[in-house]
Amino acid sequence: MIETKRLLIKPLSAEELKKHIDSPYDFAKELGLIPSQSLIDNDTKEAILNDLLPNIIDITKDSDFYTMWILIEKVKRAIIGAICFHGEPYEKGEVEIGYGTDLEHRNKGYMTESISGMIHWIRENKNVRSITAETENTNISSIKVLEKNDFKTIQQCENSVILKLDIF
Repeated sequence: MIETKRLLIKPLSAEELKKHIDSPYDFAKELGLIPSQSLIDNDTKEAILNDLLPNIIDITKDSDFYTMWILIEKVKRAIIGAICFHGEPYEKGEVEIGYGTDLEHRNKGYMTESISGMIHWIRENKNVRSITAETENTNISSIKVLEKNDFKTIQQCENSVILKLDIF
């Protein structure tokens, strides 16, 4: 678990992730938390079932790079969003990160703080040399979150932008 000033960032075990997608409200209540206000959509659920879970249970893989990390606001004890990696470091030590914040918790600095916490955690992994993130080029808030954490734009496409942070 990673702790920042206002947040706990908790990686979910395979069992916890299954509970989270089956019944987000029951899962949160088991942990003594207020559930996320964003229910898991079908695309996310499908990605978790088909991509994340099979890799989490594979003992040859580092589950931290295949699970969902929930963002818990310490004072309210509420799940306010999530972060995940898109797998273990690629050949050149690059990982991709994805994230989302519940609507009511956006523009309060939570995701900037979360990404910063993840960067500090990932610096301990000597196999990771850089982190990338892709977002829609119209998602100015997401781009600003990354830029505040020293990510730099490396590629612009028709509908998206890719930003990168070199760790070493």
